[in-house]
Amino acid sequence: MSRDKTACEDIVVDLKAFERRLTEVIASLHPSTTRWRIVLVVVSICVATGASQWIFDPDTRVVSLSQSLSNHPFFILSTVILMIILLLGVHKRVIAASIITARTREVLKDFNMSCDDTGKLILRPRPVSIT
Repeated sequence: MSRDKTACEDIVVDLKAFERRLTEVIASLHPSTTRWRIVLVVVSICVATGASQWIFDPDTRVVSLSQSLSNHPFFILSTVILMIILLLGVHKRVIAASIITARTREVLKDFNMSCDDTGKLILRPRPVSIT
């Protein structure tokens, strides 16, 4: 009986340590995730602003495409920056915490557990076996 109690206590200690580490990892991702969201939103707004200036420019209909684009360097620069940050995977960094929690939930499913968005463990009831 004492050996079973010690084993259960060890499991509880391990689960609490895992939960603490998971919440720590998810919490540490939030500042960088927020920064990358701000960068992505600012660059997207710059692209939209540049595109609207380019589209509503009356000279756009008269000049060639290359001349029209060269008249709007803000649009070209912001579009290039947006493409670069998307190629570097910023869109994945924006949702990094949700990727980690989704993968953790997938692994914990085998142990009849789950976790919330902050990393707190959720114990599921034991499945009823029909024999």
